[in-house]
Amino acid sequence: MRILLLLVLSFYSFTAPTDFSECKGKEANYYVAKITKGGSAAGWLQASKMHQKFYKDRGSDIMVVPMMQYRRNSEGDVTDKLYRATSMVVGSQESWKKWRELRANLSDAEAAKAQKEYDAFTGLYNKNTELTVQRKLCILSW
Repeated sequence: MRILLLLVLSFYSFTAPTDFSECKGKEANYYVAKITKGGSAAGWLQASKMHQKFYKDRGSDIMVVPMMQYRRNSEGDVTDKLYRATSMVVGSQESWKKWRELRANLSDAEAAKAQKEYDAFTGLYNKNTELTVQRKLCILSW
């Protein structure tokens, strides 16, 4: 029975696409940051809310998902101290395609307004956090 299970699992691992261009799931930008000296989790969360509003105000259904990481100690218990601030910016492939088209077709005035709003939330992120990891994800199930 174990051998059959291993064969089935092996089959699935060989059939799963490994190139990002073959992603059949949702796409996400994944960011991990540490809170800076003088920064705060509250400031980072406010930046996340502004980031979400940036997409929503332009009619996009792309979601900004803020998460807080905590470590486990040697006994497996979760420590109280915040370790990292993590964000995923998630959308379907169609949502990202629409977003890219929207950005490409902005008037000069719309582009200037969007840049000002973008600079506001990225400035707040930068004031409160230091980016340590940035990745592109293919989320197979959500």
